[in-house]
Amino acid sequence: MLYVLVGFIPLQLLKENQNIVLGVLAAIALAVGYGFLSTFDKWIEQAFQRAASFSFQQFQYIGVGIILANIVGVPILIPLMYAGEHALGVAILVVLDVLAIWGAIFIFRVRERREGITTDQPEFVLDTSVLVDGRILDIMNLDLLKGRVVVPSFVVDEIRQLADSTDPVKRDKGQRALKVLEQLKASSKRLALVDYTPRGVKGVDDALIQYARDRKATIVTLDSNLAKIARLHNTDVINFSEVFLALRPNINVGDELTIKIVKEGKIRQQGVGFLDDGTMVVVEDAADLIGSTVRVVVTNVHVSDTGKIIFTKVAD
Repeated sequence: MLYVLVGFIPLQLLKENQNIVLGVLAAIALAVGYGFLSTFDKWIEQAFQRAASFSFQQFQYIGVGIILANIVGVPILIPLMYAGEHALGVAILVVLDVLAIWGAIFIFRVRERREGITTDQPEFVLDTSVLVDGRILDIMNLDLLKGRVVVPSFVVDEIRQLADSTDPVKRDKGQRALKVLEQLKASSKRLALVDYTPRGVKGVDDALIQYARDRKATIVTLDSNLAKIARLHNTDVINFSEVFLALRPNINVGDELTIKIVKEGKIRQQGVGFLDDGTMVVVEDAADLIGSTVRVVVTNVHVSDTGKIIFTKVAD
């Protein structure tokens, strides 16, 4: 359609003024439009892809820019229309609108760079599970996420609902997540709270996937089910449950460990202890050793999506 727009103004002037020169210009414009149609289509496609990645704040800037451009352009347009120069008036208004759009985007970029946040950087979107866990504070301090770190508004809403829950477990999780979010906001300039309204989806997980696809962002989570669904949608995801699991010590059958028995297990008089990284260690026939530190031998290692459990027996 762009080649039609290229020839619109000269054609209108031809209609009104019957000017042969303008007619030739219109023909040339139409020919150029046809010749570069594939290029124009590519530009339009890129423009739509770029617009899909805009944040809500960017659209606000663009909207304000267009309004201001029309406030300036309409007074110019009215006398031109009375004078019969419709095409020229429309051209002036279009030019002003285009300049306003690019000017608004430029101002937004300048503001982002002044605050140390650039949309050219990779974007990482945090989910509720990461904020509840709290270890994201250490990860941010280590600067492992190179780019912009965001928490969408719908994640914040979910955390607030948890914090206001009558269930004490959920309420504790929500309050802990809010505290972590406050600490992140105070300690990192790269963290941003982003307004985002999901379109036609229900549930925070689906909204996260939609956000990540719209913004070409990477989801950061501890939820293995969310990670699996995100990958099915070809969405980039970092599952820190997998990362933490991969970083745990490599323990094999036959290895000896020193463990403190802290509670009773579920079956066969088992005792239970934990390694420094939180890995559960089940010790056979050790229920009577609660509170004691003993040497154990690894008999089996069970690995799942949620973690690792080490089964042992007391060393001879």
